Parts: sequence; structure tokens; C-alpha cells
Amino acid sequence: MTIEATLEDELAVWGAERAITRVIQRYARSVDARDFEAVRACFHPDAQIHYGDFYRGGLDQAIDFLAASLPALESTLHVFGTPWIELDLAAGEARVETYAINSATYPPGSDGRSMQNVSGARYTDRFARRDGSWAIVERRNERVWAHNLAEEGEPEAPVAGPGPIRGGSPSDP
Repeated sequence: MTIEATLEDELAVWGAERAITRVIQRYARSVDARDFEAVRACFHPDAQIHYGDFYRGGLDQAIDFLAASLPALESTLHVFGTPWIELDLAAGEARVETYAINSATYPPGSDGRSMQNVSGARYTDRFARRDGSWAIVERRNERVWAHNLAEEGEPEAPVAGPGPIRGGSPSDP
């Protein structure tokens, strides 16, 4: 094998891994921005999605589930780690595992206190390249741990000054 062929192979692997990583990043950003069409673009139309005990089924119903449940939250934040990608470039398939820290802030309850759920999750995905584009064909989200914060009362002063809360709108920069 020539050095040119080796470099071409390495570049093809890098390009596929980069495209897959960008889908994972776009998913996190799109969920937090409530941009459900951008969420949809992360998946092939026949994708199967398993959100733990919350949802299991096809893409259209998953988008409906997210659109119905996320607006009840004040904000969400999905922070994904570096994905582990097992790539079969010749077959146009990849198995991907990504760990994440997710946060969901609930509006104040009757006692005036808000609650935040912080959880660790593991996403296991199956990707496929179709018509030159990588997208998810199967996603499994498994919650590894979770904690509810601020149940005992709010801190006396905010950790950071007041400012805009990111998320909640597809036009969010």
C-alpha cells in the first residue's frame, strides 16, 4: 500500500468519524434549543429510538414525545463526552457509544422552589451512511445515575449573575 492510499484511507475514516461526531453534537444542541426539525435531521426516517422507560418507537413519535414533554421544563442542558466510534467504512455502518451529563430544570412548584435533575447517561447508537450522509438508525439512551437538586431550598445567592437562559427556541444562537 502506498503512502497516498494510506492517507486517503485515514482521511476517509477521519471524515466519517467527524460527520458522526457532528450529528451527536447537533442532537444535543437541537434538543436544548427545542429545534425538533434539527433533531429529526440527526436520524434516518426509519430510525428506532429508546429513551429508557420514557419512550420506545419510531422517529415521528419520538419527535412528538419531545415536543410534548420538553416545553414543561424551564431549560435543559445536554453535555456529551467524546464518542467511542467503531466504524465499518466499507459497509457504511458505525456503532457509537457516548456518555453524557444531562440537566433539566423544572419550574417552581407550589412552594415556590424549582428543582433541577442532573443525570449521567449512556447513549448507544447505530449509524448508517445513506446517500452520502451519516445519521442515526437506532438510539438507546440509558440513565446511569440521577440526582434531584434544590429540594431542600434554594441557595442564598445565585452561583452566577442573572442572564439569559439558553434553550427553548430554535432561533437561540
